[in-house]
Amino acid sequence: MALKIAILGSGSKGNCSLLSDGRTSILIDAGLAPTAIVKRLSDFGLDLSDIDGLLLTHEHDDHIRAVEQIAPFLHVYSHPDTLDAVEKRQRVPLHSRMEIGEEEFSIGTLDIRPFRVSHDAAHPFGFSVKDFETKVTYMTDTGYVSKGMLSVAKGSDLVVLESNHDKDLLTRGVYPYYLKRRILSDQGHLSNEESALAAYDLIESGAKRIVLAHLSEQNNLPELAYWTTENYLSSKGVTSSDCALEVAKQWSTTFVDLSK
Repeated sequence: MALKIAILGSGSKGNCSLLSDGRTSILIDAGLAPTAIVKRLSDFGLDLSDIDGLLLTHEHDDHIRAVEQIAPFLHVYSHPDTLDAVEKRQRVPLHSRMEIGEEEFSIGTLDIRPFRVSHDAAHPFGFSVKDFETKVTYMTDTGYVSKGMLSVAKGSDLVVLESNHDKDLLTRGVYPYYLKRRILSDQGHLSNEESALAAYDLIESGAKRIVLAHLSEQNNLPELAYWTTENYLSSKGVTSSDCALEVAKQWSTTFVDLSK
């Protein structure tokens, strides 16, 4: 059975995604309110007892908001430095703490490859998840996309790719200088233009679908993120038959069925 992904929410106000092959179900990040996660899981006939593991990319609040409330119900997987950073703000029971490095491991029927991304956090990760049929790569909260990241993502059926901000909106906007500098740095976030370049490289390596994610509420628009990447791909001769492109929503679920 092909992997299905439901991005329960993605953006500056909170991030959480569900991946399931019908036998094993995992979450990537828990940055929404606990009630929102429980409600959106219920839309798929699931509750927390059906979730086999929570993968944490890093310890920033928009990725860990619900960790303390849901950690008693499942295992929490991340680098030990990230787990230590999370535990400064959120309680994670010892029996729930699962330390991982960059080696591939399995949760049920899913094989998971963590990989390092470039962000101002303790030890930030992206994740590549595959079952017997499909491969999904989750790549957000990074200041750039390296050759190593592209290598891990090679052959993905779906890539969830950050498209955080429009550079003009950010530089002209109300954010203080230090925050603008952080976002634009190599340990910040991908701009729409940088995301478009990465999307082309990912398609060249076999990606069939790309979901643009983690959009800033202040410094981006869904239409602008989509237009920037779609325009660049078109200029390179990429059509919708080569790769499907969409934008993840912040306040509702974005569902992707890779069996179609």
